[in-house]
Amino acid sequence: MKKFKYLLLIVILFGCCITSVSASTNTFTRTEDNLLVSPDITVTSRKLDNILGTPAVDASEKVYDFAELLTPSEEEQIYNHIKKFINKTDLDLAVVTINDNNKFSAMEYADDFYDYNDFGTDLEYSGVLFLVDMDTREIYMSTTGKAISMYSDYRIDMMLDAIYQDFSNENYFNGITKFVTILENYDTIGLPSNKDSKYAIGINGEVYRKFPWFIVFGFPIVITAIVIGVMIYKNKIVRVATSSREYLDKDSLKIKIVSDRLISTNTVAIPISTSSSGSGGSSHHSGSSGRSHGGGGHRF
Repeated sequence: MKKFKYLLLIVILFGCCITSVSASTNTFTRTEDNLLVSPDITVTSRKLDNILGTPAVDASEKVYDFAELLTPSEEEQIYNHIKKFINKTDLDLAVVTINDNNKFSAMEYADDFYDYNDFGTDLEYSGVLFLVDMDTREIYMSTTGKAISMYSDYRIDMMLDAIYQDFSNENYFNGITKFVTILENYDTIGLPSNKDSKYAIGINGEVYRKFPWFIVFGFPIVITAIVIGVMIYKNKIVRVATSSREYLDKDSLKIKIVSDRLISTNTVAIPISTSSSGSGGSSHHSGSSGRSHGGGGHRF
């Protein structure tokens, strides 16, 4: 009987250990006396509400499924994928899901969650936070530090366009996994350039160079059409003169030249406004903490 009790106790303790590993919704209590923020953040009365309204978490967990969209097994797989991403890119990464957004927007929630917890891999707090906001039905990506330069506005739009349908179809695990894969693949390509438009994103998150269909098929067709056009044109030049003008007596013509004399001119200048927008760049904004962020969102 005692052996059975000991065995039961071991099973319970083991089960508790497993639960504590997979649980990602553990939070700590922030108070005005202990705000649990980084010492570099200057706390003001304006920031206080933002800090107190942001969950305090263990930044090492990386996956915070407050909306309970993932199974423990899926959380573990995403966590392992994130750790691989961090080791490869030296950028931090956190995934957060919520049912209720107590902030002004998904952008504000994502920025605050990142800033008021201990995220970031260097002095610039470089990293990415991916938010699945079930309240506003929006996925949002917040970038900080070196991640702002790596993930331009164009890349963010491409990434969110590639995954939002997964969230619309409630394939949350697939969408998050694909997101992390795309992040990693863009980092492999390197910093954004004007060549980014030549890349596409596959169904599994692979980032590949588009096949040059025009060069392979279109260019030869264009060259062939030009050659045929030239041949036809030359063939039309060599022809028998059948026009009546060929038999006209030129001496019988009298041509009277009439000309108009310019008296005055009046020139009106119309200003033309021009504007330019950068390609491959990242827009910036400041979070409530004062830190700079990039990012973008997509409804689903």
